Amino acid sequence: MTAAFEDSFPLVGERFRVELETPGRARVVRVEPLERVGGLDYELASGVVTIRSLCIEKERRGYGAGSEAAWLFVRAAEVAGLGLRAWAPPDLGLAVYFWARMGFRSLHGEGPEGGIWFERGRRA
Repeated sequence: MTAAFEDSFPLVGERFRVELETPGRARVVRVEPLERVGGLDYELASGVVTIRSLCIEKERRGYGAGSEAAWLFVRAAEVAGLGLRAWAPPDLGLAVYFWARMGFRSLHGEGPEGGIWFERGRRA
């Protein structure tokens, strides 16, 4: 499953793409004009992809890069048969809204650094 997931890169959308830099790290790239706009860090373990961070550069936010990158990443993980987890840090309320909008549901209990865990797909 892990190889199938990472072999699916680059993940190409309408306006953005997600390209593998190294296992566990990807870059978010605008297709036209071609430029890096952010990055995504993740871990693969026991059939679950945990999104550690999805960050779009401050001056590039508001154009859908984060949403499109997240959807591309979610679809690739689902096709590979992997469960998904993400977390929202305690000081970023918009991250809670973002992951809920992406179809993740919050889990009970405290997440890393006092944040909230989110899950999508099958349980690990």
